[in-house]
Amino acid sequence: MDTLTIQRSDLADVTAVANTFIDEYMPSANGEYVKIYLYFLRCLSQQAEPLSLEAVAGKLDHTTNYIMKALFYWQENGILSLSTDGGQNVTGIHFLPIARPADKSEARHEPEAAAQPSPSVCEPPKKQPHIPEKRTYTLEEKQQLTQDADFKNACFVTQSYFGRPLGPTQLEHLMYIYDQLGFDLELIDYLVEYCASRGKKSMRYVEATAIGWVQQGITNVTMAKQTVSLYSRISASVMQQFGISNRSLVPEERAYLEKWLNVYHMPEALIVEACRRTVRATKKGSFEYADSILNSWYKNQIRSMDQVEKADLAHQKARPAAKNSPSRTAKQTSFPQRNYDMDSLEKQLLNTD
Repeated sequence: MDTLTIQRSDLADVTAVANTFIDEYMPSANGEYVKIYLYFLRCLSQQAEPLSLEAVAGKLDHTTNYIMKALFYWQENGILSLSTDGGQNVTGIHFLPIARPADKSEARHEPEAAAQPSPSVCEPPKKQPHIPEKRTYTLEEKQQLTQDADFKNACFVTQSYFGRPLGPTQLEHLMYIYDQLGFDLELIDYLVEYCASRGKKSMRYVEATAIGWVQQGITNVTMAKQTVSLYSRISASVMQQFGISNRSLVPEERAYLEKWLNVYHMPEALIVEACRRTVRATKKGSFEYADSILNSWYKNQIRSMDQVEKADLAHQKARPAAKNSPSRTAKQTSFPQRNYDMDSLEKQLLNTD
């Protein structure tokens, strides 16, 4: 493989980017967030020119809400701080010295821990996560939370997606998600974005989704995206097998899908196979029938197509023996034989006396 040589002949009119940002922060960040950070960094050399979020959004082909999300992300990571006008309007951006994250520095000295594979979203959790009971917050606790920078940002993000301010009851739902379920700002951001993208702009729905994620062991955005992607893919596969093309899944159908994923922990291949068998047997798409197949596989600890094929083979081998068994023969001959008066029956059919 040829070796690359990187050179430059002009250092004028350049934007300096910290190596630590490139090494530690950029690889795990959203690519658009990186672009937004670099653009604002570039704007440091244009302080004489007026700058606004609307202008930046237009330049980068994003909404102002998306620009704000990126700024909040970088603020949360400690490489810049935002000043506001006392409300939610950003009036200033201050770039901070970029330090190497402590957790990443420690991870360099613990390669064994870093090499641990991430758990599959289809695997059942080793221990059922605890779902804290929702409690009522005192006025003092509410005041403390509203002074928390991350919670304030979570409120702003949620309001941006919903397009309206949050009322007292909605704030309590968000407090529960943030304070008791332990969702950080990034996970709340993705949670609300996901719900809003499905047309669900209700904090009750957002809270229910958050609880479902906790039950699935989801603790970060990466795991949430994997689960959402898996759900979307399997949903499309099920709809294709059942011939559903002119509508979305109704709540009852989605409930079956969520059961197959989160209760049975069935892989995609088995869910699709169950749908195929359902159509062959019923000539239609029946979620109830498919559930009976998957429930049987779940109870028999069948988790792969190889195991399905072995179970099918064992079933086929058992069928001839069952047909010739004494118990089956007895059942076939145990029905009482009926004697019909053929003359009377004929008269009834001909409607004669």
